[in-house]
Amino acid sequence: MNEKESAVHHSPDTYLSRLRTALAGLPAPEVEEILREFRSHIVERQEVEGQSNSQRIFGELGPPEGIAALYRTDALVARARLTLSPLLVLKAVSRVATKSLLGFVSLMLALFGYLTGAAFLWCAVMKPIWPQRIGLWVSDHRFSMGDMVDRGAHAQELLGWWIIPIGLICGLVIILLTTLLLRWLLRFALPPRTARFIRVK
Repeated sequence: MNEKESAVHHSPDTYLSRLRTALAGLPAPEVEEILREFRSHIVERQEVEGQSNSQRIFGELGPPEGIAALYRTDALVARARLTLSPLLVLKAVSRVATKSLLGFVSLMLALFGYLTGAAFLWCAVMKPIWPQRIGLWVSDHRFSMGDMVDRGAHAQELLGWWIIPIGLICGLVIILLTTLLLRWLLRFALPPRTARFIRVK
C-alpha cells in the first residue's frame, strides 16, 4: 500500500472500524470502552498536532490488529487468573511467553509442573494394565518413574501397587499447585503499558 492509499484507509473512522473488527469476540461494553479511549486519544492528538499529522499518529499507535492482539492477551490472562483449568492457564502462559522474561520462565515452569503431574497420573492409570512394567524404579543409584524398559536388569520397583493411589494424589496435587503458581505469576508476566497506546512492531 502506497502513502496515498494509506491516507485514504487511515482516517479516524476507518482506523477505529478496523479496530472494532479486530476486537470481535471481546465483550461489547469492553470493545466500546476501548474505542472511546482510542477515539479520544486520536482527537486530542489531532487538535494538538494538526490533522496533517494524522498518519504519523496512526503509525505511532500501530496497526489496529496488533492493538487488538494486546487486548485479547489481556482478556485471556484475566480469565486464566480466575480459573483452575490447566488448559486455559497453559494457553495464557504460552501467549505471554514471548512478551517478557517472566512469561518465558512461567512457560518453563508450566511444562515441568504439568508434565510431572501427568507422569504420576499416567503411572497410576497404566499400572493395572502393565503391572510388571509400570512403577517407580531404582537402578544404579537413580530413581525413575514409568515404564521398566531400559531401566536395566537390576532395576527394583518401589511402592508396587501403592503407585496407584500415590500417583493419583501426587499427580492431581502437582497439577493444582502448578496452576495456582502460574495464576499468581500471570499477575506480573505482562509488561506494564501506559494508557495501552503502544506501537506494535
